Amino acid sequence: MKLSEITKETLYDGDIQKIESESTSVIEIVSSDSELGLLKRSGNKNLKICLPLCLSIGSLDGMKCLKRTELEKYINLNENKLFENGFDFKYEYNKLIEYANIATKIRIWSSHLDCDDYCLLLYLCYLLNDKNISVIYSEELDWKATTLGSVSEKELKILEQKEHILKPVEKDNFSNEWEKLIKDNTELRFMVNGKVISKDINYFDNDIVKKMEKLGRVNIHTLVAELMGNPIIPSVKYSDWIYIYLINRLINNELIEKSVENNITYVEVTR
Repeated sequence: MKLSEITKETLYDGDIQKIESESTSVIEIVSSDSELGLLKRSGNKNLKICLPLCLSIGSLDGMKCLKRTELEKYINLNENKLFENGFDFKYEYNKLIEYANIATKIRIWSSHLDCDDYCLLLYLCYLLNDKNISVIYSEELDWKATTLGSVSEKELKILEQKEHILKPVEKDNFSNEWEKLIKDNTELRFMVNGKVISKDINYFDNDIVKKMEKLGRVNIHTLVAELMGNPIIPSVKYSDWIYIYLINRLINNELIEKSVENNITYVEVTR
């Protein structure tokens, strides 16, 4: 596919990979479908790249070429291959590098309140350190706006005025933060006071078990809703599939038990 042919949303492997382009002078980078959709609805004509890399969980070893194949084990509990190429963003990686070499600016939509958004900023400053990079933080509009996806089209126009052009030293600092995450070599990440905290995958195990002891035998989806609605750390909220994975780890490690009635899965603490 030639550059001139990338004029509409390009989808691969079940809606995972997305690029839209009408103008290539400015590259807009977001981390989710909802954020991409907002930019499209706002009439933004710049090239838009969505990189749903789920950087709050999993090893970061493959990030040099945007390969996140290990995400299969977190999302697909049945161990059947979901996508032909796994979570391989090689297409996006190649196009990002290609466009970055001709663009006048790369604008990253980020947040100090969302780990996926913030880690994407760190990664891109590491990858494109010599480029002209700017960032817009969603929480600068409202502290309830944890991501761009929670902003309205009208609010987006206001938020655009809060753009920060990164100085070389700022890009270097973000790049160094990314390298530290790689060295930490942990599976779980979250934001506290604007900083990325790296922990082992079992970090929330005891807290989940304690919450279950209070709830008693409970529908697994009710438990997930409780964890999302009343998170263990107030500012730390994961996607439902991450909580499902953490709960299934507890089942596999025999810390809690699972039962099924009328096609409904229940979990409980029995020890």
